[in-house]
Amino acid sequence: MTHRYMPVFAITLLMVGLSCGVIGLLGNNDDLWRAGLFMTLTAVPLLIIRAVHNSQRVRDDQLIAADQAGYMRALDHVARGLLDVPTPRRGGHRDHVEHVAGNVITLRPLHEEQPERKAQ
Repeated sequence: MTHRYMPVFAITLLMVGLSCGVIGLLGNNDDLWRAGLFMTLTAVPLLIIRAVHNSQRVRDDQLIAADQAGYMRALDHVARGLLDVPTPRRGGHRDHVEHVAGNVITLRPLHEEQPERKAQ
């Protein structure tokens, strides 16, 4: 039953801690500032624990909805042509360089031809 009240408690603790910290800083009250800092640092792990707990409890209908949303997004991408092969480049000063293997471009192409080797 405590998991129902933990978010309310953590958010209240966070707001009170932040308020005390700001009032302590503005009023030069070190004890109030430290108490606000302690309350804020106490509330943050509670909020993280609650967020992790909620993310781990996924129901079947939520999984189905997420799967359907992904499927609809994929269909939308196919319909718009976003999954097609990109168009080749046009122009440019490196278009004459022959690609060696697939999409590999040599950084320093050799322009001089190697002498042909003959058996001795």
